[in-house]
Amino acid sequence: MSGYVSHRPAVHRMRGFTLLEAVVTLVVVSLLVAILMQSLSHALSLRTRLLRVQAEARTDFLQEAWFREAVGAAQADFDNALGNLEGRVDQLEYATPVPLVAQGMSRARWWISGRGDAQSLHYADSAVADMVIVAGPLRDARFAYLGLDGLWRESWTPAPDDPERLPKLVRFEAVTDRGVLYWLVPLLADPIPPSQLRTDELEASGI
Repeated sequence: MSGYVSHRPAVHRMRGFTLLEAVVTLVVVSLLVAILMQSLSHALSLRTRLLRVQAEARTDFLQEAWFREAVGAAQADFDNALGNLEGRVDQLEYATPVPLVAQGMSRARWWISGRGDAQSLHYADSAVADMVIVAGPLRDARFAYLGLDGLWRESWTPAPDDPERLPKLVRFEAVTDRGVLYWLVPLLADPIPPSQLRTDELEASGI
């Protein structure tokens, strides 16, 4: 008796995800999305802080540049014209050919407004009455003036016959929330007006 073998086609059944596998997959995907969102949020926050720091740095640079350009060009004019440089611990006035706003020779003024922890630095010339340069809040803001004798002074009020009309350096310092402002400006003009030089000095200087 010969045997008979039946050949039936193999049936491959498609096996789907079980409930447990689906839950595990969702948890893993959720964790990945949470990590990516946290990284993206951190990157955006870092970018915002960098942009703010860059903007503050540009502002600080412009403020100091304005102060240096304007004060560095101070000149000693005649008393019956625009007058001499006069400075106190909270105010600075002088004549300058390059004011920040006005055109041509003008009398310029810098002053510290406010008290305590709410001070600010202001500027004025013949074309602008009040322009805020450093809004602050500033603390312990002050001007100082270096004389030819090498000593710092809190005021600069030379007499009409005083041969030393301009300081060598003007200093502005203040404390801000981000640190300390410390601006030193050398005055480019001759501290002694030509009209007050001796005859031999005039000949030596070629005036």
